[in-house]
Amino acid sequence: QRIEMWLRAKRHQWVRLGALDLVVEFAAGEAMLTEVSCKFRADGVAAELADAGLRRIRWWTDDAGDFGLSLAIK
Repeated sequence: QRIEMWLRAKRHQWVRLGALDLVVEFAAGEAMLTEVSCKFRADGVAAELADAGLRRIRWWTDDAGDFGLSLAIK
């Protein structure tokens, strides 16, 4: 599952990013991708690893099961 978040300029504008010493121009209606959130399930990760020639040997999660970490080998 994948969710994308976008910002769209309502009008033409210049945006200054002081920390980067950069000024970026946005045209009216121009969109900028600001976030990508992907959700993975343990069985789906194992299948993708197998497709890449890898085998998952460990799977760790937080107490709520919201976050997972895989260890895989060839």
